[in-house]
Amino acid sequence: MRTKGSGWVGRGVVFVWFRVSAEEVLSSKMSPMQQDEEVGGEGGIEEVNREEADRRLLSKELENSVAAHPEDASLRFQLGVSLWENSGDSSESKEKAAEHFVVSAKYNPGHGPTFRYLGHYYCRVSLDSQRALKCYRRALAIDPDDSESGEALCDMLDSSGNETLELAVCKEACEKSPRAFWAFRRRGYLHLDQKRWSEAVQCLQHAIRGYPASADLWEALGLAYQRLGMFTAATKSYGRAIELEDTRVFALVESGNVFLMLGSFRKGIELFHQALQISPKNISANYGLASGLLGLSKECMSLGALRWGASLLEDASKIAGASAQLAGNISCIWKLHGDIQLTYARCFPWVEDDKMIQSDAKAFNGSLVSWKQTCLLAAFSSRRSYLKAVHLAPWQASIYADTAIASDMISSMEDEDSSHDLYSWQLQEKMALGALLLEGDNYEFWVTLGCLSRHTALKQHALIRGLQLDVSLASAWAYLGKIYREEGEKKLARQAFDFSRSIDPSLALPWAGMSADCLKGLKSDEEFESCLRAVNILPLAEFQIGLCYLALLSGNLASSQVYAAIMQAVQRSPQSAEAHNLNGLACEARFEYESAVASYRISRCVMHNSSCKSSKSHFRDITINLARSLVKAGCALDAVHECEYLDKEGMLDTEGMQIYAYALWKLGDNNHALVVARALAAAVSTVGKISTSAIVSFISRLLYCISGIDLAITYLLKMPNEAFDSTSVSLVVRAIHALDQSTRLQSTVSNRCYLLFSGAEAVEMNYLMALSDLVKHGSGVHLAYGCGITQLRRALHLYPNSILIRNLLGHLLLSKEWKDTHVANRCCIIRAPFGPRKDGLRSGYDILGAATVSCYSSGSQDQKLSFPACNCMCQETPRTIHELQKYVILV
Repeated sequence: MRTKGSGWVGRGVVFVWFRVSAEEVLSSKMSPMQQDEEVGGEGGIEEVNREEADRRLLSKELENSVAAHPEDASLRFQLGVSLWENSGDSSESKEKAAEHFVVSAKYNPGHGPTFRYLGHYYCRVSLDSQRALKCYRRALAIDPDDSESGEALCDMLDSSGNETLELAVCKEACEKSPRAFWAFRRRGYLHLDQKRWSEAVQCLQHAIRGYPASADLWEALGLAYQRLGMFTAATKSYGRAIELEDTRVFALVESGNVFLMLGSFRKGIELFHQALQISPKNISANYGLASGLLGLSKECMSLGALRWGASLLEDASKIAGASAQLAGNISCIWKLHGDIQLTYARCFPWVEDDKMIQSDAKAFNGSLVSWKQTCLLAAFSSRRSYLKAVHLAPWQASIYADTAIASDMISSMEDEDSSHDLYSWQLQEKMALGALLLEGDNYEFWVTLGCLSRHTALKQHALIRGLQLDVSLASAWAYLGKIYREEGEKKLARQAFDFSRSIDPSLALPWAGMSADCLKGLKSDEEFESCLRAVNILPLAEFQIGLCYLALLSGNLASSQVYAAIMQAVQRSPQSAEAHNLNGLACEARFEYESAVASYRISRCVMHNSSCKSSKSHFRDITINLARSLVKAGCALDAVHECEYLDKEGMLDTEGMQIYAYALWKLGDNNHALVVARALAAAVSTVGKISTSAIVSFISRLLYCISGIDLAITYLLKMPNEAFDSTSVSLVVRAIHALDQSTRLQSTVSNRCYLLFSGAEAVEMNYLMALSDLVKHGSGVHLAYGCGITQLRRALHLYPNSILIRNLLGHLLLSKEWKDTHVANRCCIIRAPFGPRKDGLRSGYDILGAATVSCYSSGSQDQKLSFPACNCMCQETPRTIHELQKYVILV
């Protein structure tokens, strides 16, 4: 009996010989013309015919081999495979192949592929599902790595709805063989369908080892990571799927959604654009793109880029509108469109289209009306979209709340009578109640009702009800504090704001509420910091206007943060006269006088057009601010006209009279300026202590500039002692005393030496005292450097960080002896580019430059310089006197 190996060798030789003989026969029967056609390019058909002939010859050879060895299972299997593969759609050939598979399985029951083909036969030809299942199971029992049998078995179980058995089959294959990657893949898909995300991640990760180039697996793994909240891993998996197949719309859309959740709006928008290039009418991609543009616009607006944010919202609105046309029966699309329009109505900036708007009242009114109409139309569009969403999904309570918010915004923007019927329900209140009817235990809807209602009692009741549902609701405490503050209950308001801040420090309203009230024990600096924090959290126009007002009180008006805030407030609320007025004050503090003049004029224009009556005092304050900026901008004549108008209307107060006299002096009309100064002096008795000090200081300086030092000293000597208690008056008196060689104010200066000044005031006083010692103790045109240096050294121990004192000390050291250049370098301080403009006689740059030149000149023996380096030791008496006169002369 032959061994199995020798049999395979013999049959192999016969098969090879038979195939070679068949090729020779076929080639010998081909005509020369056929051979030429095959060589010339029509060999495709001949090649197919030759392959078909080869298959037939092979089948014939296998049949002969099986006839010679009928009990050989491998020959039976090969013949069955040959018949199965060459049968096409012929069921007879497949039945013959199945007969050989059955015989092969009988002689070799451990051969898995035989049962696989039998399963295919019973499943596809004879339609015997039970036998097919048994054959597939037997094939998997023999070889768990057989992916074809496993997939076919799972497909049959899935079509019959037997998902549990399908999962059991995959689990058994996974346990038998770690290389049954098909089973891990199928099991991972099943876990995804059952929303068992953790198990799906484990199975899909194992399956990817066998199919690393499968985009479906990477996409499914990304979905599992996304549902588990592992967003970074999800983006990586989606990215790998997109790398393998750049047309994976699902991966692009879901990856874009993940980036939106992570706050990476730009990346998400880019992915949605890629998805829309593949499928332009994909609803999910359009929805995601509109959502991404909405999020990016909010981010831009929080940074102050209002115009850019508005342009993004316009694009988002177009995309959402197009999506609504494609799928108008989806409520979330209409809700998104409403959100976009509501945000646009809130944040659309007022823009000065032309410089003429600053001075032309008609052009400004036109731009204001256009801005208001744009915002109002957007608010109406928002409410209309919300109402459509309500019709499509009337069971969603949140849409009712959104409709209420949009209705409240429309009501606040329309020109309606401020008096409302307290016994009638407004639309926003009805919609908020509709949300509560659906979800009465939702504390957020109670807060919404409390914010939108016009009834104080209902507001308080709604907010308290929300706190009963959730006592840690920070927003409810904040709005409750706002109600108490409006009612004058400052103590209750303070407690409510404290509760809100302790629960959620990132909420803006309690910080703004704490800064709105001038509570006892709370300094203006602390109020400013609280309001600044509120503005950084939520840049609302109301908060920004309050911040600028507090900056005015605390002396921080020139801050860049305040300037940016008030500029945004003007763009968000151009109908507010106070916003334009504060904008002018901020520009004036930054020495931008022309911009300040334009802002004050716009503020007055808004007051004229306002439906509500404004007070005369407010109009007077804005006009005085305008006159002051006009003088500083070099338009003294216009300032005189403004002051004359106030005088004609009987609204010219003491501050306006000072500006009036100053503007007349600038125009050279000294006589008229003195007349106004006399009227101002006569009004001293009718004003308060602070105003009295300002008037005395101003009149003294005006008299010095017009009539000289003698008349100024005579006026000061006539003043009562209480007038010199002010810091501003004391500085003027000290400066005039230093310039007076007769020392007629010696007793006044000596009697006021005990006054206590603040830090900045004390620095200026010591600075003046040093200048006074330089002039008083000097001889002729020479200054008393020693006395001045001694005074400054004493002051430097008290105020070591004062730029004014340190620069003056460095300048005097450098002027006295050039050998002290190293000490002068250590004394001077370089001022910041946008810091206060008080450097003294010389700036820090000048002192450092002179010290460098001095060191180089004194240490070098060669004459390398083309200019005299040591000639800077000139007489400084004129500059010192000029510095003293800065405190006296009006500039």
